[in-house]
Amino acid sequence: MCAMTVTAWKTWAPFVDALRRSAPPGTRTHAFVGTVGKGAWQGTYTDDGDAAARREHHRALALEAARTGGPGPRAGLEDALRAVAAQLPDSEQLVHVTATADGADDAVELITLPPAVVPGPGLPVLEIVLEPGALPAPHRATLAPRPDATPAPSADPEAVARVVREHLPEAGGATPDEVEAARAQLPGGAQLPHEVRALYSVAASGALRLGDDDRFGGFEIVPLSGSFLREAFLPARRFGTWSADAETRAPQDPEGRVQPAVGSPLWFPVGTDGAGNVWAVDLAPGPAGHLGQVVFLDHEEHAGARFRAESLAALLVDRVPAPARTADAPPADAPGDVPPQQPEFLALDPAAWTERLDAGTVPDTLKAAGLVPDREHPPALADVLPVADRLLELRGLPTIEVTRLTPAAGGRRGEATGLLARLFGR
Repeated sequence: MCAMTVTAWKTWAPFVDALRRSAPPGTRTHAFVGTVGKGAWQGTYTDDGDAAARREHHRALALEAARTGGPGPRAGLEDALRAVAAQLPDSEQLVHVTATADGADDAVELITLPPAVVPGPGLPVLEIVLEPGALPAPHRATLAPRPDATPAPSADPEAVARVVREHLPEAGGATPDEVEAARAQLPGGAQLPHEVRALYSVAASGALRLGDDDRFGGFEIVPLSGSFLREAFLPARRFGTWSADAETRAPQDPEGRVQPAVGSPLWFPVGTDGAGNVWAVDLAPGPAGHLGQVVFLDHEEHAGARFRAESLAALLVDRVPAPARTADAPPADAPGDVPPQQPEFLALDPAAWTERLDAGTVPDTLKAAGLVPDREHPPALADVLPVADRLLELRGLPTIEVTRLTPAAGGRRGEATGLLARLFGR
């Protein structure tokens, strides 16, 4: 029922009329691009009028509304969008709505993006993933256990067990089978240090309250299974979009204790501070590190781990303070670096992509293509969609579907005669 309603012109007509009325004097075309549905909406408004005149117009309307207590300049638009959103309680619709001064070119374009097209905050199309599921090279790089790595002199399984037992006297420990099941999930035949086994033998979960020492907060044990924190800092989970993360590089520990990586299952989570950050035991330390040293995984950082303590005993018993942050720099030979002549990602504006497509110079090595190189000045949707379709067709991927509604067509679904025809009604 929703599809039939949303593809009817009469559903959108009140919003098109409100869009026209909201335009400043002298504006010929006023447009909205955004999403509507699930009881909400978001998007941007543009017009072909003078920017200074537009600001003054909206300022005058806002002042009048404040003086009289009447509706604000966007009230009519909000009411109309609310009515449309009510027709889509379970889904969101990407839409491009155009209202013209004389109504002759009014149109609503309902846009359905295929899985390869990634939108961004306030952007209908941010990038195209040309290789489904692909991640940047640094996110594909892995760490391996170091056969020569040894525990630090401060490692003390008995001390770890004692402090956990003192603070969690009623806790139940994990069984040997549960510990072994967690170890079996580790790559490269990695083993769990004795300190980790000691911790879980006493308590499978629970929050350690280690006094009022403000150098070190609480330590809540991360269960061996069933916790999202076990995967939250793996490379795939730390990845957002190619536009944001293609250039991500792991920081380098200046003392060589921690290997640079976006993330790794060999950073084995053992505790959380309750704020989304994790203490993990490092099973693949750097050349100057120790097997079982503790690293800190910060949920605000997209890559890397920071050295915290040389052993679990040093963390829980001595409660060493967090080291001061130093200026990090990517290592000279960063894991996952790719040759510049074989790029995996490029972010270009539609005109630059068109030149490459026409010339046949889109690199075969690309795994993703960005269409918004400047977030402050994003390209017009009408410029982005044809280029996006050409990039998708280049790799044989499903293209963007656009359904154009107009008053004259009565809201009928147009035939799939190509993007330009569907987009501009030709």
